[in-house]
Amino acid sequence: MTNYLILGPILFPMAIAIAMIYMNFKTEKQRNIAAVSLVGCNLLILLLASIYGAERFDLVKYNEFINIYFRIDKLSLLFAFLASILWFFATIYSTKYMSHEGGEKKFYIFYIMTLGVTMGIAFSGNLFTLYIFYELLTLSTYPLVIHSGTEEALESGKKYLIYSFLGATMVVTGMLFIYSYTHNLDFTPFGVFGDNGEILDGKLLFVYVITFLGFGVKAALVPFHSWLPNAMVAPTPVSALLHAVAVVKSGIFALIRISYFIFSPLIIKQIGGHIFLITLIAITILMGSFLALHHDNIKKRLAYSTISQLGYILLGIALMNKDSLMGGLLHLINHALIKIVLFFCAGAIYFNSGKKNISEIKGIGKKMPITMWCFAIASISLVGIPPTNGFVSKWYLALGGLNEGSLLFVAILLISAFFTASYLMPIVVVAFFGKPETEEQKSQELEMKDLNEAPIAMLVPIVTLTVLIVLTGIFPNPIIRYVERLVMEII
Repeated sequence: MTNYLILGPILFPMAIAIAMIYMNFKTEKQRNIAAVSLVGCNLLILLLASIYGAERFDLVKYNEFINIYFRIDKLSLLFAFLASILWFFATIYSTKYMSHEGGEKKFYIFYIMTLGVTMGIAFSGNLFTLYIFYELLTLSTYPLVIHSGTEEALESGKKYLIYSFLGATMVVTGMLFIYSYTHNLDFTPFGVFGDNGEILDGKLLFVYVITFLGFGVKAALVPFHSWLPNAMVAPTPVSALLHAVAVVKSGIFALIRISYFIFSPLIIKQIGGHIFLITLIAITILMGSFLALHHDNIKKRLAYSTISQLGYILLGIALMNKDSLMGGLLHLINHALIKIVLFFCAGAIYFNSGKKNISEIKGIGKKMPITMWCFAIASISLVGIPPTNGFVSKWYLALGGLNEGSLLFVAILLISAFFTASYLMPIVVVAFFGKPETEEQKSQELEMKDLNEAPIAMLVPIVTLTVLIVLTGIFPNPIIRYVERLVMEII
């Protein structure tokens, strides 16, 4: 029975999502309790699989290429637990938020389906399996992106599909080349190429770069980033998971698998793959930060911020040393916590006041103090100010840059941190200290006269995750030790 446990976190949400098509809940409360309970149950199933599950389970094998199997290792568990825990809080949040969006049943069907697909990505044992679930992720999240059904949503969804399928085409191309070289697509520490110097030629550089760029589409790597801000038309719980876990972090996860489990730091450095990619990553970090400065819409500003912060993680991957990879993995965790809080706060503001823009929320911190204090703490953490968790991951990233003997990478991180403060802290200042100046702003203040704090179902996830941001900054050692053991096994 333990052999099948690994399938639990993958198949359970999928089966529930299909079953929900035929379920008719008598009340909204009943449906909400069911959704939260089912996502919570999946977290428990994941825990059981991590303790008692077999390390490997083969599902379908036609040949060495068409081979679908799942495997448990430290990296898969890190990603799976991060996704599942945040999904649980996001589901609690959505029970209230989705009441004014409508279409709740359709939303929860695809929302829970996407959880199972994400678990499939986490536990993929080889590149072919990862690719299958990666494509399923596109299909399951597309209905969430276009949930509102507006013309803007449909256009954003179309762009999301085009970019995703473009990335998938590049991944397939890379995968075919990798198989032709090695006849092995399994995720293996130190890669499947070994130290065979005979194959280290320009073709292999092309294979690594095109595969990296293919998965880099979902990781919002410049120049494949523009789908992400457009996807902000989706409901806030979807936006939060797109940016915190489900899509962009699946892209990051896939890039780690490619770089450290298919190729290897040794091979990549020998073919010069990291040099080519670091340039794109540096542009991603700085461009994302710069573009965030120019948007008044809160969610779009956070979207461009995500592009920049994902660049931090990509830099940690591409520098190919222990400190940089530790920093990248720590920032994968920390950014997920921070960004989901920021989006939850933006959603709470919109839910309560109908305001989407920074210029419209002057003084809202006095009406919604808990929400805005949580936003402020998360913002400080994203800048990288101690004792929050953002400081911890950026410290290791800076060490990784210094290990490469260059101050340039550290300078890029510092410049980006300055930009991060420049586009996030004004939101906090406006919310707490902003005063209406124009007649339009005065009328907006009158509209907020009877405004109260966010509903409890939205506030509990916001406050809980904000506390985690601080705790993982003050007491980072348990996570650092786990990540350190993971890194020691692959580099």
